Amino acid sequence: MTLYHPSILAQSLAVSHDNGDPLFSNVSFSLGRQITGLVGRNGVGKSVLAGLLLEQEMPDSGQVICNGKIGYLSQLTQYQDRQDLGTIADFLDIAARLKALRRIEKGSCKQADFDLVEDGWGAWDSLCFQLQAMGLPPDPFKQCSSLSGGELTRLMLWQLFRADYDYLILDEPSNHLDRAGRQWLIDQMSGFEGGILLISHDRLLLEYVEEIMELTPKGIRHYGGNYSFYAQQKELQHVAIERSVANAEKQVLQIRKQHQRNQEKAQQRAVQGNKARQSGSQPKMLLDGMKQSAQLSASARKVQFAQHLSQAEHKASELKAKLIQVKPQQIMINQSEKRVSSVLTLVALQLRYGDSKAINLSLQYGDRLHLTGNNGCGKSTLLKTITGEITPAIGHLNCTTQLCYLDQHFSLLDEQQSVLDNLHQLCPAKTQIELRTMAAGAGFRRERVELPVAALSGGERMKIAMLVVSHQEGETLLLLDEPDNHLDLESKQLLAQALVTYQGSLILISHDDVFVKEIGVNRTLNLAVGKESAPDKASFSEYGSY
Repeated sequence: MTLYHPSILAQSLAVSHDNGDPLFSNVSFSLGRQITGLVGRNGVGKSVLAGLLLEQEMPDSGQVICNGKIGYLSQLTQYQDRQDLGTIADFLDIAARLKALRRIEKGSCKQADFDLVEDGWGAWDSLCFQLQAMGLPPDPFKQCSSLSGGELTRLMLWQLFRADYDYLILDEPSNHLDRAGRQWLIDQMSGFEGGILLISHDRLLLEYVEEIMELTPKGIRHYGGNYSFYAQQKELQHVAIERSVANAEKQVLQIRKQHQRNQEKAQQRAVQGNKARQSGSQPKMLLDGMKQSAQLSASARKVQFAQHLSQAEHKASELKAKLIQVKPQQIMINQSEKRVSSVLTLVALQLRYGDSKAINLSLQYGDRLHLTGNNGCGKSTLLKTITGEITPAIGHLNCTTQLCYLDQHFSLLDEQQSVLDNLHQLCPAKTQIELRTMAAGAGFRRERVELPVAALSGGERMKIAMLVVSHQEGETLLLLDEPDNHLDLESKQLLAQALVTYQGSLILISHDDVFVKEIGVNRTLNLAVGKESAPDKASFSEYGSY
C-alpha cells in the first residue's frame, strides 16, 4: 500500500497588513498530486499565500512544509519587466547554444562552440518548430518585450511544464490567453504528472480541477469538486444564510411582541388591583403583598426580556454580518442620452503592428463589439489606434464621440495616489460624497479609500479603474482591453451585469467566453481574417452562478 505524502503542507498560517490588521489567519491545508483550484475575493491574499508556499515571504505565524521542487507563474508581467527577459532564447537559457550553432554554420571551428552545442545539433529547428506549434513567432531571438501578453504567458507556461518540477503554482495563468491558448493550457495541466495549485477566476479552467479551496480572512473552505459543484454549494450556502437571517429577525420580533403582551397584561392587573383597593373589597395588607409580588415579577421579566432580546439581536447581527460578506458588491454605470447614431468608422484601416487584415467597420450607438483573433494579431493595437496613441499604417478612422480606454495594466491610475484621489482626479464632476459612495459600492469603505493604488491587488485596481471608466460624463465609447482578467468570480458577474445596463457603445477584448456572453455582445470582429461575424454562441459554456 502506497502512503499519501502531500507535496505541500500549510499549518495555521496567518498574515497581517503593515498596520497590524489581519489579512488572513488559521489557513491550513495539504496539496498532493492533483489539480487544486484556489479562489477568493480580490485582495483576500491569494498571491500572498502563494509567496508563503514558495517561501518567498514569511508568515506572522504558522509554517509551510514542502517535499518537492515548486515552479511558479506570477500573475502579472509589466512591460518594464519584459525588457529584462531579453530574447526568447535568453529566457529559455538556450541563447549561447543557438549562437554557437550559427557560428559553426558560418564556418567556425572553435572548440568552445562545439562544447556549447554538445549533442544539440537540432536545437534551432526543434525550438522553432515548438514555438510555431504554440502559436508563437518561430524566431528564437525575438525580444520578449515585443510579444503580446498571451504569447509571453504561453512561453512562460511552456518553460514551466517542460522543466523538472514536482509541483506548479499558477497565478491567473489564463490571463491574456486566447481560446486556443486556454485549450493548450488545459491539455498541459491534464498531462502534468505533478500537482498543480491553480489560482484562477477562469470558470472554464476551474471546471478541470479536482478540488476548490476558497481563501477567506478566517481560513480555508474546502469544496470537493470543480467550479460547477462549487457554484452550486455557494448558492445553497447563500440561501441558507438568508433563511437563517430571516428566522433570527423573526425571533427578535416575537420576543418584542411577547414582551409587549406581558406589559399589557401587567397593566390590566394593575388596573384591577387599583379598583379593588378603591372599593375596599379586599384587605389592604393582601393588596400590598400582591402589588409587591407583581412588581418583583415585572422586574424579573424585564431582566429576562433584556437578556433574551440581547441574545437574539446579537445572533441576528452576526448572521447579517455573514450575509454581507457573501453579498455581491455593486459596480454601477452611468447612463447617457443618445446623441449620435454612428460613433466610429474605419475604412480600409491597416494596423501598424500585428497580423490583421484591412479593417472596414461602422460602429453604431449601442453596439457591443467583441474583438477576437489569436494572440499577437493586433487587438490591443486596434484600441490604441482608435485612441490615437498609435497611428495606422494606412486607411481612414473617424470617431464622433469621446473615448474611455482601459488597458491591461491600469495605466490610467496613478499608483502613488490614493483611491479617493484617483477618483477625484478622473471623475472631477462628482462630489466627495458621490465618490465615496461609488468606492463603497466596489468594496472600498471608510479608511480603505485612503489606500494608495500601489497597495492594491490586481483585481482591486481593476475595480477602481472600472469605476472611473463607468462614470465618465456624456456619451462615451468604452474601449475595454481584457477588463475581466484580474477580477474574482463574483466581480466578473457584477461587472457583466453593470455592462449589460450600459446603453452606449463598447469594444471589448476578452478571452472568457462566459463573460462575453454575459455582457450581451451583438457583433464580433475577427482581426486575423479582417471580417465581421455574428457572436459565436456555440462556443459559450453554461456554468452555475455565484
